[in-house]
Amino acid sequence: MKFKDLEAYRAVMSTGSTQAASELLGISQSAISRRITQLEEDLEIDLFVREGARLVPSRINHLLETYVSDVMERIHILNEAAQKIRSGRYSNALLRVAVPPGLCRRILPEIIADFLKVHPDVRFEILHGTYDVIQRFMEEKTADIGFMRLPAIEQGFVRSETVLGHSVCVMAKDHRLTKLKVIRPEDLRDEPLVLLGWRRAPRHDLELAFSAHGIKPHVRLEAHSVSSACGFSAQGIGVSIVNSLLVQDCLDLDIEVRSFLPDIPHHFAFIYPERPSISEIGAEFVEFTTARLQKIADRLSL
Repeated sequence: MKFKDLEAYRAVMSTGSTQAASELLGISQSAISRRITQLEEDLEIDLFVREGARLVPSRINHLLETYVSDVMERIHILNEAAQKIRSGRYSNALLRVAVPPGLCRRILPEIIADFLKVHPDVRFEILHGTYDVIQRFMEEKTADIGFMRLPAIEQGFVRSETVLGHSVCVMAKDHRLTKLKVIRPEDLRDEPLVLLGWRRAPRHDLELAFSAHGIKPHVRLEAHSVSSACGFSAQGIGVSIVNSLLVQDCLDLDIEVRSFLPDIPHHFAFIYPERPSISEIGAEFVEFTTARLQKIADRLSL
């Protein structure tokens, strides 16, 4: 039994003729007749009496009409539910998002709060860890969406628009360099530093910038997150050079932030599986959050 045959039946019953039913459904009268005949064969019941070109409902027809209407309503509900599931707009839809810890304290909560004002039915599961952990979450399908530092895994994944962060210096509020608006490598000669990203591309680029000015960085402490680097800088242990995006989560510490030149860019993006494709609501969240994160990263740029 096919839905289109039930649809033809309902059209004839509601309009009173095959001609009106064909106009309603946008198909020929002969197609209407064929579908009705097929439905009668499937049910093994004569639903109509043929009077020339007219179809007159049989006595048994009226006994089945309520059941047909009920089936069609349930199919309609099923189709709506399937569409909502495909789009991710169903009640209690869950988005599993993996991000670095530096986004979890202030930045992402504010963004999700605003997103939920528009999409109140969405539920989130927020996972966090280092970029290596986030990559593993994505590969193991523990998360639907991951926020990564680029370059990131690409095979089998789609990448969002890039979020570009800038390099900034972080120091204690009473540090002598707070009098400067912009910090350059020569300003940091012999200055104790708190650096992070050892073996990563931004750290390599930073060391090249120092080398170009004939300066060897005085690294007092190696950190492994922006928040910890900022915490150490707040205690006067050293000046840290971090990205302008994740430092936003640390502005309540006793620190001052200054732009650093030459700028060492930091590239980030959301990634999600190519197959199965991301839901509509997931794609909206990625687009919404990417735009917000770029605005945040630009707050401390020159």
